[in-house]
Amino acid sequence: MLITFLLSLVITAISSCPKGTEITVDDVLDKIESVQISSLTASVYYTRTDPILDRREIRTGHLLFRKSEGKREAAILFDTLIIGRRRETKQKHYIFSGRWMAEVDHDKKQFIKRELVGPDQEDVDPFELGSGPIPLPIGQSKKSVLDKFDVTFIEKPTEGPLEKLDSSVVGLHLVPKAKEEWEYINLFYDHESWLPLGVETVELDGTIRVSRLSDMQIDALNNEDSALLSIETPNPKEWSIDIQKLQRSTP
Repeated sequence: MLITFLLSLVITAISSCPKGTEITVDDVLDKIESVQISSLTASVYYTRTDPILDRREIRTGHLLFRKSEGKREAAILFDTLIIGRRRETKQKHYIFSGRWMAEVDHDKKQFIKRELVGPDQEDVDPFELGSGPIPLPIGQSKKSVLDKFDVTFIEKPTEGPLEKLDSSVVGLHLVPKAKEEWEYINLFYDHESWLPLGVETVELDGTIRVSRLSDMQIDALNNEDSALLSIETPNPKEWSIDIQKLQRSTP
């Protein structure tokens, strides 16, 4: 009798507990917006699938991010290229800083620097959805996302590079309100840090790009990492330099 009585008390107590409130898309976007970090480094696994050539290329390397005095900078250093069964060590270094983007070929000592916006315009956030070259938003405002995208939840993929993400990731499916570049974007966030761990973009021509981040380090940028974020023009006596300024329309 005593055991039966105790069991009934436990069951009653459990049934009377309020059910957990389900998280909403607004909640997730609020959490993403609240992220405050000064730097981030991570290993990156990137694939690009060309629907016309039916070819997939895989690149691996490192991604770096730094925020200082409101300025957001990013760099990607790929060091391995895989196409089919062919694997080669091949560096590809991109830097995004303020108004500028640089492409650096360390082997050939070539430095190409392109102006993305004019000096009288706002600096480019390299990770911002809808304007940055890399759709991997960190701390982006909820309003700026909802102004440009319809957002719903999505489950973690069961195949492909993003299959390896932890089952606890939170997935968002974003459909652009104005389809100028992407058919859709899928983003996957860590449910505690609210930092992006994976992104899949499908372009209007069918090109699919997938990136998965791992070994993430927050606010631990070292001198070697900082050097990879530098967009300073190297010595022209040793490098081939190409500075491409934005073409401005004449009144």
